[in-house]
Amino acid sequence: MDALAIALDPASAAAVAAAVTVGATAFFCTRKRKFESSPRCPPKPMLKPTVSGDVTDEPLHDAKRARVNSVKTAAYHELSIAELMKQRAIDMPDKVVYTFLDDRGRESVNLTFGDIDRAARGVAATLQKDANLQKGDRVMLAYPPGLDFALGFWGCLYAGATAVPVYPPYPGTLAKDLPKFNRMVADSGAKVILTNRAYYMATQLATAKNFFTNDAVSWPKDVSWVSSDAVADSMAEFYTDVECSFDDLAFFQYSSGSTSEPKAVMVSYGNVNAQLKVWVAIRETDTMVSWVPSYHDMGLVVFILAPASTGARCVSMSPLSFIKDPSLWMRTASKYKATQICAPNFGYALAARKTTKKQVADLDLTHLRQCLCAAEPIRIESLNAFTETFAPAGFNPKTYGCGYGLAEATLAATGPDPYNPKEPVVFVAKKNALEQHKKAQRASADHPAVDTMTLVGCGTLRPTFKVIIVDPETREQLPDCRVGEIWIQGESVTKGYWNREQYTKEQFQATVRGTADTPENHYLRSGDMGFFDGDVMYVTSRLKDLIIIRGRNVCPQDVERTTELAHDEVRPGCVAAFSIETSNQEEALVVVAEMRSDLKKDQDKLRAIANAIATSVLSEHQLRCASIVLLRPRSIPKTTSGKIQRRGTKAKFEDNTLAAQYIHKGVIESRPKAVPVAVVVEPDTAPAAEAADVVKTPAVVKTPEEIVAWLLERLAQETSDSSDEYETSSAKAPTIDADTPWACVGMDSVAIVGLSAELGEFLGCVVPPSAFFQFDTPVKLANAPGLATGELETQESTLPEGSYVDENGEIKAECYDFECFPEVQHLRGQLSELTDAGLVLPYLDVLTAEKKKQLNFNTYNYLGYASHPATAQASKDAIDTYGTGMSSSPIVGQNIINTQLEAALCKHFDAEASVLFVGGWVTNVTTIAALVGKGDLILCDILNHNSCVNGQRLSGATILAFPHNDVAAAERILKSVRHKYRRVLIVIEGVYSMDGDVPNLPAFVALKKQHKAILFVDEAHSFGTMGQTGKGMCEYFDVPTTDVDVRMGTMSKSLGSVGGFILATKTVVDYLKYSAGGFVYSVGLGPANAGAALKAVQLMGDEPQRSVRLQELSAFFYDACVAAKLDVGTNVRGACVVVVYIGGTVETVRLSMRLSDEEKINVKPIVHPAVEEGKCRLRFFISYLHTEADLSRTVQALVRIMDSLRTESAVVEAKVAVVEDVEDVDAPAV
Repeated sequence: MDALAIALDPASAAAVAAAVTVGATAFFCTRKRKFESSPRCPPKPMLKPTVSGDVTDEPLHDAKRARVNSVKTAAYHELSIAELMKQRAIDMPDKVVYTFLDDRGRESVNLTFGDIDRAARGVAATLQKDANLQKGDRVMLAYPPGLDFALGFWGCLYAGATAVPVYPPYPGTLAKDLPKFNRMVADSGAKVILTNRAYYMATQLATAKNFFTNDAVSWPKDVSWVSSDAVADSMAEFYTDVECSFDDLAFFQYSSGSTSEPKAVMVSYGNVNAQLKVWVAIRETDTMVSWVPSYHDMGLVVFILAPASTGARCVSMSPLSFIKDPSLWMRTASKYKATQICAPNFGYALAARKTTKKQVADLDLTHLRQCLCAAEPIRIESLNAFTETFAPAGFNPKTYGCGYGLAEATLAATGPDPYNPKEPVVFVAKKNALEQHKKAQRASADHPAVDTMTLVGCGTLRPTFKVIIVDPETREQLPDCRVGEIWIQGESVTKGYWNREQYTKEQFQATVRGTADTPENHYLRSGDMGFFDGDVMYVTSRLKDLIIIRGRNVCPQDVERTTELAHDEVRPGCVAAFSIETSNQEEALVVVAEMRSDLKKDQDKLRAIANAIATSVLSEHQLRCASIVLLRPRSIPKTTSGKIQRRGTKAKFEDNTLAAQYIHKGVIESRPKAVPVAVVVEPDTAPAAEAADVVKTPAVVKTPEEIVAWLLERLAQETSDSSDEYETSSAKAPTIDADTPWACVGMDSVAIVGLSAELGEFLGCVVPPSAFFQFDTPVKLANAPGLATGELETQESTLPEGSYVDENGEIKAECYDFECFPEVQHLRGQLSELTDAGLVLPYLDVLTAEKKKQLNFNTYNYLGYASHPATAQASKDAIDTYGTGMSSSPIVGQNIINTQLEAALCKHFDAEASVLFVGGWVTNVTTIAALVGKGDLILCDILNHNSCVNGQRLSGATILAFPHNDVAAAERILKSVRHKYRRVLIVIEGVYSMDGDVPNLPAFVALKKQHKAILFVDEAHSFGTMGQTGKGMCEYFDVPTTDVDVRMGTMSKSLGSVGGFILATKTVVDYLKYSAGGFVYSVGLGPANAGAALKAVQLMGDEPQRSVRLQELSAFFYDACVAAKLDVGTNVRGACVVVVYIGGTVETVRLSMRLSDEEKINVKPIVHPAVEEGKCRLRFFISYLHTEADLSRTVQALVRIMDSLRTESAVVEAKVAVVEDVEDVDAPAV
């Protein structure tokens, strides 16, 4: 999995702003928590500690101290890690074990062993009782940085569940992140997602926003959400203890590779206990400092599990805090007298580069005993830079602990001897011998530098491990200084991959040639190449093509796919992505792409293609491209079977023998608008984190010109620092174009996060990293409205200034030519999907005489009054009396028939007053906008109707959405944020027309009373259809109508007319009649519609049996669908809408068309983007006019045609498979 995805994902930088938007200011900084000291439920008898007390204050030699620790922990090692935590809570309940810092280094949370134990029991009890979790069930952990993750993790272990730590999808980019997350949920079979309230609210708001976009995505279905920080302390009393053996699974660790095929490493309790033997040198009095994400194996094992095993304290911070201010890491280590730190290579390099001499002068790093470095290739230059920077603070290079490990081995397999500290061991090898002959030969001091490779030793074997070097092809074990694949054996090697039996056998059951295929001879194949020189292991390269950059494992296929989609000129299947080593021995990304045509003479177009690739790779993978090479057609190295040769391409790149048409470097060369910039060294001042709180409005507002100049200076320094060996060095300052996108000047997400913090310090206000992605060039950012004053809005929907102007300075056609509107193009694309499939567009159909003969399920004529002779006559009579229209606003004057209709509605539906509108859509929009405004909160169901959503947006109020019909989620939100808003309007519906289900009205009534909110119920589809006499949801649930503040209804459903109305108190109605724009500034309801509706209301009172009959027919149709095994989702039996789920768009439209053509049944499809692709459906509006025979025939026809379509689809797929088998592959390049 991506080792440091939060630190590197640009989306994470915007998460703080997203959390503030929903009132969750704790999104990246967990709120301070005060745990009650009430007695916890007594645990089962535990082992007493063998040795009492901690290590004394008197100095002890390391050997003696080690013996004390080993005796002290002997009993602990007999326990699983969960039981060990419970024992710690008994032995030292008040010992602080976890501390979390905010981005200024201040303590925000401190947790003792007692706190963790009680919280974990509460979370476990919630999982057991509320989620009905059983031992071994999987639970996703989707947390932003903070200690809530630790409590959720321990809660899983206490419950006997298998924890699944993952990178949490960023709410602002769900379209990109959520599919990956969903695949892991599906792969693991998780039943529950654990998170905290801040993240949950942010995701639901983002889901509400995305639901009505073309990129709508949804969270996994049939999975429960549990906010661990919302669990009451009293829940701990209901915890049921669960015993887990060493063979049981503790957690999954999703391993490196493509997210399209997630692989979960199964880590058992036995694996964990074996791995913890690696860390026994850590003492109870030690303090560890970390910024590594908790969901990464390094963060989880070293900084969550090891403190529980050893009793040490862990002080942690968000990865984003470190990236924004790298000096915070060592300042924290100094402040807390840290004894252990751990990070990938790039962390040490970044801290060395970004910490000033003045800051170092104030540090004391003499307490450090172990500085662990792993998770990516270790570079001696990075370690030397760190040593040089922090030597004045007392840093000792003998504390370095370079190691090697992988998730499949739980974590570390080799590393330093903590009792015999040494400086890093270096092996300077002859490069040619190493790469060509697989031999490690030391290079002499006078050996040519171009043929040398400097390798840093990864330590010696750790306890319980056996590591050998094997020829991956012959499976023969190799001697010292021979390069082969690293094979690992030991108790810490995990069980394998979840649901990947064959792959597990291949990777975890490898045997050396000549040995028996038995468990004791099985090894884990690491996929990494290396050698031993004595006891020290060196890693040389990767057997696979995996790319590791800044601790992140990146699958080259993912980058290649992004490149293919970045521009039409990129030839699919002809892209290679790989990493190279730069001059400062850091890994950098190179993309080589073959063009469809020869464009060598069109360098401007090639430049545009390269820029598009760089921008796409940065956006999708948060990586910069050190180089992009665009090749002439059919020139990229391939195998004889047509597969890309990544290693062959890399070799040609390094030899400069590729057939390149254009080469893009991380730093763009001079262009016409370029501005020469001198390299400016950052002033030797403390960062913002050391200064006073940043003011929101700076005293001196910088001009755009000053901001551009500052940005160009910093870019010059940044690109100068990161220039690689493929760039021509020069003493001359680099030339940088102010109009070049960040991606094209070598800026990746890490650099952008750091630059945003520095820009904020320069301006004296906060600059969110997301601004760099919204305004993608220096000049655009400098001119962004509100940037210099701290008032910048970074809404994703906002177009960056200038994006509507083309390269010639002309307004783009898409801004004024309807034919070029992106929305129009998108709509046409959707419609063409149907026509390309040979289907007739099912929308805007004309109701011909022939169509009228069909069995119709598309109308809202629930009670049959739209075609009732009495309502038709009443409409005609109203025209004769009052004319065809009011011709004025009702505020000027109303017809008597309108006031009669208002009175009739009040009488029938038991309301004090009512107000009429010309349509149902405008009723919701104008009423919601009139009731709330800025400073208020709208708490809405995620599936609210479009009219409700638009009313909410126009109101100016803050909008928070809760999952569909989830009262508990709505309650959690109100408990958290109610005090921050003047008014709260809860908006729900009576019958949800897209799903056919209903809300728990009594629960929402109780909720609104408890939190002093206003309840708005859209009863468009429930008036006339629900309840014993059709009077709606209050009658259905036997709730007093006065308990619902505002009820909305329409006349186009049960009343057989057109229009909308609101039922409320006289105070509310009087206010709306003078304030609601849809009433005051609109013509009044026409006499014809008012007359028909009035008669329908009177008939409803006289004929309640129509509503009863409608419910009977709907229940009959529902039962018939269930009996036929049709998917009706969450439909409520007896509701007027019955939804049948079909699948994809084309499949659903084809079914609808055949029902009409073959069976004379008219039912329209509901397809993407109105609903999620794959969950398209047919929606049946049941009417009083239908018969049981009609409904039975419909179900039979549905089943028959669906079976026919499945058969036809299977035949087509079989034919396609045959054709693909005989197709020739592309001829390989020569």
